Amino acid sequence: MSSLFPVLVEDAAPEGTDCVRLRLVARPGGEGLPSFEPGAHVDVMTPSGLIRQYSLCGAAEDLSAYELCIRRDAASRGGSESLCTQVSRGMELLISAPRNAFSLPDAQRYMLVGGGIGITPLLSMMRRLQANGADWGLSYYTREPDQAPFRDMLRASPYREHVRFSRSLKDGYPDFLEMPSPDTAIMLCGPDGFMDAVFSHAVATGWRPEQIHTEYFRPTESTHALSDRPFEVVLARSGQTVTVPAGQSIASALLAAGIDVDLSCEQGMCGACIVPLLAGEGDHRDVVLTEEEQGSHIALCCSRSRTPSLTLDL
Repeated sequence: MSSLFPVLVEDAAPEGTDCVRLRLVARPGGEGLPSFEPGAHVDVMTPSGLIRQYSLCGAAEDLSAYELCIRRDAASRGGSESLCTQVSRGMELLISAPRNAFSLPDAQRYMLVGGGIGITPLLSMMRRLQANGADWGLSYYTREPDQAPFRDMLRASPYREHVRFSRSLKDGYPDFLEMPSPDTAIMLCGPDGFMDAVFSHAVATGWRPEQIHTEYFRPTESTHALSDRPFEVVLARSGQTVTVPAGQSIASALLAAGIDVDLSCEQGMCGACIVPLLAGEGDHRDVVLTEEEQGSHIALCCSRSRTPSLTLDL
């Protein structure tokens, strides 16, 4: 972790649904904020005491303030939750100097692809590209476009002509992926499953892997060690119970028990194996279901369980 320095919260305001935008400024009489390039992020000491990383989403040319957008994570261990509920104007926070592992390469054309809160590092890129008169486009995948962070800015001139909103990959991959171009750079950020799906599709349609630049959001502590333990699946229609061992998918366990399952991609991308979830809490690893849908459905090919058993409408 980099050394931290104090900044003041000039503003803390809602941004879309379940997000808060923070505007951070240097303390009066202190040194100005360090410069950064689009795609950079900073470490933040959250009120909970946990260190978390957040992308800078403001214009890199404007060093009067840093802008961050934090999504309130329902599974938060305290980091995002404390930033969204405990931070107010005038509060002091400790942050690191910006670091950048997701910088814009040299290219003739830029296509930005963001999933959910993965839009944040792409915003500073978008601002830079627009200011430079570059050829660029943004595909923004968000469950509720009308309530998405930054929707008003992205639907206003001069950005609206470059931006396309989609709810999920179920609505289709970005159109530009069907026409590989050697002079184009793809900047991709979002949940791991979303990024893996877009990356795989791009390579399959002829894009070179080195053209696809990524920024993964990885939690400090993975939950997979807990969720990969064995659990049971109860089939509500027959009452049959099937044990799903560690390392095996629900679909594989059901097939081994002689139960028919609809399968297609087997990577959580197509939705063919999604079934109603009647009881229990799923550990969702697909890129199809919305947050609301995850409460009542589950993808059998890739998802697991956070509870000892799941009851399915099968």
